[in-house]
Amino acid sequence: MSTKKPLILITGANQGIGFATAQNLASTGRYHLLIGARSQEKAEGAVKQLSPLSSALTPLVIDVTSDASIAAAAKTVSDRFGSLDILINNAGISTSPAHANLSLRENFRAVFEVNVFGVAVVTDAFLPLLRASAYHDRRIVNVTSGLGQIGITLSPTSEYNAKSWALPIYRSSKCALNMITAVDAVTLSEEGISVVLAAPGYTRTNFSGGNGVKEASQAAVQIVRAATEGNPREYFGKVVDEENFLEEFGW
Repeated sequence: MSTKKPLILITGANQGIGFATAQNLASTGRYHLLIGARSQEKAEGAVKQLSPLSSALTPLVIDVTSDASIAAAAKTVSDRFGSLDILINNAGISTSPAHANLSLRENFRAVFEVNVFGVAVVTDAFLPLLRASAYHDRRIVNVTSGLGQIGITLSPTSEYNAKSWALPIYRSSKCALNMITAVDAVTLSEEGISVVLAAPGYTRTNFSGGNGVKEASQAAVQIVRAATEGNPREYFGKVVDEENFLEEFGW
């Protein structure tokens, strides 16, 4: 099965910023979206909600903590579409749902499984499909956070510094993600695949316990920009942050 529209995979697309990103992209009518979620029920539920906006939607089961699930998802996309044009690594957690019953090591491992290892394995699994794409603007977007920037963490003036928000597990996971993105941005640029960081900001979703300074629809704008707009060369070594604002990594 082939699609004339650029094919985009969004992980964690059934809720929060991932779902809002899917809404934004679906409303344009320009793309075929693979709606990634951990279960068929969640993926199909999201597709049903998005269906008034677009018919170019395909549910995809992908649990980023499971190598078997990731491999199965990549095979599904390969068998049905043959290639992938844009990958958005959106799935992420701030802490393990069972954090109160876990040791510190287990808490670190649970967050890194999603935010770091999951992104690395998903990218590796889908890279052959990105390489198989003839699309002129192939991109990988990794969703990060300003909390993962060392400069912000150390800043005595930032409201998001470590004194105000310690969060060592989440911060370190996003810092690690930033490094993975930097390395991939360099190594894949020769192949014409752009690897871009997007920071949606402090958003009111289940992820943040309903706290935040913006709605998911506002936060999704940064991810959409990073995935589909502008010249990706201008995003190299930077974070796509608030609209019309590019921030250096801030080491």
